[in-house]
Amino acid sequence: MKKIISLFLAAIMVASTLCLTSCGEDDGVATLAGKTPEELYTLSQEKLADAASYTINSTQVIKMSAQGQSMTFNQEVVTEINGDETHLKTSNDLDSSMNMEVWYVDGVVYSSMLGIKAKATVDKEAFMQEYMDKDPSESTLLDIPESWYKNVKFEASGDDWFVKFTISGDKYTEYFADTGLGGTVKGDVTHKVFFDDEGNLEKITTFVTLDIEGITTTVESTSTVTIGDVTITAPADADSYQAVDIPGV
Repeated sequence: MKKIISLFLAAIMVASTLCLTSCGEDDGVATLAGKTPEELYTLSQEKLADAASYTINSTQVIKMSAQGQSMTFNQEVVTEINGDETHLKTSNDLDSSMNMEVWYVDGVVYSSMLGIKAKATVDKEAFMQEYMDKDPSESTLLDIPESWYKNVKFEASGDDWFVKFTISGDKYTEYFADTGLGGTVKGDVTHKVFFDDEGNLEKITTFVTLDIEGITTTVESTSTVTIGDVTITAPADADSYQAVDIPGV
């Protein structure tokens, strides 16, 4: 089950797992709401880390091409967190049979994909490793090193402001080859973090091109984080899910 999920999501969720570095912009302003880009970004990380309940919504435009053929489709990934409980749902406009939904409630993981409904009892650490790879909040608000903020300033974008980070594909491969994405990054990765005038996090956008087993894939992703109470329960038809054992768990 993990293998199936990994192969499918390698292309459509890659943008949310990228780590980045500064592009050294010269224009813009040094502070927003009295804080530097590093201070404001760190504050946003701290708010999310302290939140017991939140939702991450990621919409993605995915273009895939190989052997002279290409296709474009849209994907939405919604992740809800409430303490130890998690709910993840993907949907796309290409093939609804590939949509996936996963719940982790009371130590039980429920997975629905490709018409197969399965459940297994696992601890939280095993669930994060086997199904989520890591904390989704860490994928969205990355732990950007202090050195990467050099020369980064806030740039205007309509009524919002953003800070921009980029990293070359070679550097990404060099630094983060162990992420298990299943593809090779091509060219630069571009990542923008948007704030309003008061310094509140608005959205995160990412653009990446990669090669996955000979398929050239570009992903334009926009993610928003909403901190607030969410309720997560097991699927209504939980009794119909087949109990399975996960090797090694």
